[in-house]
Amino acid sequence: MTQLRGHGLALTVRRGWEARIWLPEAPSPAENRPVVRLANFALPATKDTYAEGVADDLRPGKVVASLAEFAPRLADRGLYAPQGIPPFGLEDLDPRALQRHLPGRSGLQRFFSVRGRAFSLYVVARDGAGLQEALRELHTQLRGLVVGPA
Repeated sequence: MTQLRGHGLALTVRRGWEARIWLPEAPSPAENRPVVRLANFALPATKDTYAEGVADDLRPGKVVASLAEFAPRLADRGLYAPQGIPPFGLEDLDPRALQRHLPGRSGLQRFFSVRGRAFSLYVVARDGAGLQEALRELHTQLRGLVVGPA
C-alpha cells in the first residue's frame, strides 16, 4: 500500500491501484480545487477532471474514479448536504450517468461534503469479470480518504 497526500487530502492506495492528486489550472473565473483520480489500472498522464479520455480505453472489469472538490460555500447544503463518502456498488451503475455513452460502460455521480469541503465523485466502469470486487475495493479506499479542514 502507498500513501498519497496533497492539498489537504490523504489516501491509502492498495496494491494493483494507481492514484493521483492534482490542482487543475483552469483560467479565471474558475476556482481551481483538488482532484483525486483512482483506478485499478495504470493511469495515463491526463488531467481532465472527469477522466473522459480514460473511459474510452477502459478494459473489461476496470474502474476509474474522479473525486473533484468544489467551493467551500457549497459544502453542507443542497446537493452537497450528504456527509461522507456515500455507499455505492454494482447496482448503482447506470450508462445514463456517463458524459458520453460508450458500449459496456456505466457510471455514477454522487455529491457530498466532508469537514466543510464539497465534493463530487464520478465513477466510470466497464462491464466484465471482477467489476463487483473492483467497486468494493474502490469504495473501501475512498472511505479511508482523510480530509483536512477547508
